[in-house]
Amino acid sequence: MDNKKNIQLIFIIIFLLMLLTPNVVMFFNLETAENNENRVFKEVPEFNFNKPIHSVTQFKNYYTENFGLKTTLVNSYIHFKFEVLGETPLPNKVVKGLDDWYFLGNSYNNTLNNAFGNNPFNEEELEKISRRVSELRTYLKKQNIAFYIVVPPNKNSIYKEFLPFQLKKHESNLSVLKNYLKTHINFEIIDLTESLLAKKNTNQLYLKTDSHWNDYGAFIGYQETMQVLNQDFNIPVVSLEDYDIQLNPVEQGDIIKMINLNIEEFALKFTKKIPTSNGAQNEHLFMYYDSFSYAWMPFFNESFTTINYIKNYTIRKKEVESKKPTIIIFEIVERNIDLLLHKKSLLEN
Repeated sequence: MDNKKNIQLIFIIIFLLMLLTPNVVMFFNLETAENNENRVFKEVPEFNFNKPIHSVTQFKNYYTENFGLKTTLVNSYIHFKFEVLGETPLPNKVVKGLDDWYFLGNSYNNTLNNAFGNNPFNEEELEKISRRVSELRTYLKKQNIAFYIVVPPNKNSIYKEFLPFQLKKHESNLSVLKNYLKTHINFEIIDLTESLLAKKNTNQLYLKTDSHWNDYGAFIGYQETMQVLNQDFNIPVVSLEDYDIQLNPVEQGDIIKMINLNIEEFALKFTKKIPTSNGAQNEHLFMYYDSFSYAWMPFFNESFTTINYIKNYTIRKKEVESKKPTIIIFEIVERNIDLLLHKKSLLEN
């Protein structure tokens, strides 16, 4: 009888330890495994007694994202799936393609579905985006500001042949939206897909292990964008001859980082031969951007003497009317174009 009680007591103690250990690890910050998620862990939220329900919800979200040993357990799972079973550990997040190409999965804005046109905008969504873009353009035109939306394509839109599977191709969300805006409000998105496809056999344009383009891809996108802008302006444009171009190692890609891989990759790096200040003196650019713009910012810095980079897609009238830009660009990578639909506001006072 005593043995039975002892066994029960041991199981109770083990059970309690299993419950307590993750919480101890979390609250005393004892996690030592490297974070494999492409995010920064949040701080413990402060409790607001004036908003108890909101505070409890915040803490619940914090706990769900940060419970103790989460990183250790996830890393162990990833290692077992990849090293032991030879499978892609997080197929909804990461897809391993052919020839060591890695792609984002559907967990990020249905990236794969959008590549094959399997998640199209409906008529109501297209009409809403059209209305918002028209409102922006009308306001900016009154301010004598030229407005452009520039869309770099997803990596899998340019290198679809390296995906591990092929599906029946329907019209992509980008193509549907581009045609709708052209037809209904005579607004043309600067879609960089064709210009990049035309150059893909010249040099590699995107990183194999990362979701972004490399310097060469960004340069092609910059030149195509400037060509469109110069239909209305006269802005200097740098050329390949202005740069020393070398093959250099790059930092660990954002895609393989999610599955704990560290693959060495090399990409073309552009270095300006002679620093210049020949940018347009009379044009002031506001560029609203996402992470795709980092690679092409040095090129735009050569074309404009005055640029404001804004990592957001809300145009604030007060700021615009105060600084008086002459050109506004929304740079939105293909996988993020639904921000035009879901962003709470594109134009604020």
